[in-house]
Amino acid sequence: MPPRGASSATARRASGSRRQAPTRPPRWPPAGNSGTGWRAIAPALGAELAAGSSPRQTCAIILWIAHHEAGLTVRGIGFDARLIGALGIGRYISGLLPELARLLGRSLTVLASRPDAAIVRALIGGEPELLTVNARPYRLAEQSLLPLSLLRADLDLIHFPHYNLPLVKPGHFVVTVHDLFPFQFPEIHSGPLPRAVNQMLMRNAVRRAERIITPSAATALAVKQNFPASADRVLSIPEAADDRFQAARNPEGEAAWQVRLGIRPPYVFYLGQWKAYKNLPMLLDAFKMLRRTHPNAQLVIAGDDPRHPEVRQAAAVLPEGSVVLPGRLPESAVPDLYRGAAVVVLPSKAEGFGLPVIEAMACGVPVICSDLPVLHELADGVATFCDPNDPDAFARAIAQTLDAPSTARARQLGIERAKSFTWERSARQTVEAYESALGVRLISPALEEYPGAREEKDLQVER
Repeated sequence: MPPRGASSATARRASGSRRQAPTRPPRWPPAGNSGTGWRAIAPALGAELAAGSSPRQTCAIILWIAHHEAGLTVRGIGFDARLIGALGIGRYISGLLPELARLLGRSLTVLASRPDAAIVRALIGGEPELLTVNARPYRLAEQSLLPLSLLRADLDLIHFPHYNLPLVKPGHFVVTVHDLFPFQFPEIHSGPLPRAVNQMLMRNAVRRAERIITPSAATALAVKQNFPASADRVLSIPEAADDRFQAARNPEGEAAWQVRLGIRPPYVFYLGQWKAYKNLPMLLDAFKMLRRTHPNAQLVIAGDDPRHPEVRQAAAVLPEGSVVLPGRLPESAVPDLYRGAAVVVLPSKAEGFGLPVIEAMACGVPVICSDLPVLHELADGVATFCDPNDPDAFARAIAQTLDAPSTARARQLGIERAKSFTWERSARQTVEAYESALGVRLISPALEEYPGAREEKDLQVER
């Protein structure tokens, strides 16, 4: 009996990636082979064996062919990119989606809102299908029109990168749960009704998902503890910094943005949302203490949220020009502002992952962050950790960093740590979650081994 989610003969090929392996073209089946039978593929399989495929890879190729012989292929995998413009989740989508497109090729269908269609197409390239939908997130159309669009798309599986998915959804899905803040910090919602709706949506997503992806082991543990019935479906797949954070410094670009935004070195940089759990009033208290010994220091708090006027109110009592609130930054400005900072801070009371920590380390910038298990996963031995309820501790740590700038070795340590998190690896692990949910292979076996995979396995054995 075919595994749940498998379909009969398919019009799509499960392989579509054009990524090159280190030694030979990794595409399987070979280009030009339209058939999936043994007779059509046998010559190419012989060439693979002659080229020195490992026994493990040869077995994987045979298994892949057997899946096609049995009709255990998929019509397509969907990915919901409607939140591409959102803070936080938008960074997750824009980092993961290009790598998924390279791996899945024509097997991937991406859902996007019409205004974002051009942005999404630029991310995914020409092979995946782009389906524009008129169903804005958290609107009634999400519950009425979106299910109809998904039904017409005839997908075997869809990945929702957030819990705001239709209550009535045909077929199977995977969901990414970034955190449990609707339950841990219910005050982040504007009233009882939004609070209840968000909690209901999260319960629904976790209860029905084939697989639940979380960005950290700490978040995975929280999901398992709060939703015990989901424990065997939860897995942790870390996020990563985009390649643009790993480029060389651009002093001219850094200076240009600083002049444009009224920023002067040395500055302390925060990038993120202004919600209560981000703990920005505490950061401003710490900065007020810091100015007693470092009056020339400046604090830059990027982002904005009119629902949290307390941030601007706390900043207003500090000397003019000492705190810069540039609003939401253009994406092109973010790497330069990271690199120009004396230190990056993340004072949150809780985090699902903590992407700014990875991005700052990738830029070679010192990090001071809250003493949370999830942040230790990312930066243990690299960042300085402080009690999020102790502004004096943050002030002392920032002062020490300003007085004794990090050495080249310390910066390189952060850069190397950030390199251990890649979107390519995240995408491969995400595809493995799809395969586990459907019980079929989605990418060609020759793509199974990727640069660093063998070393990664060796490290796991050593642990």
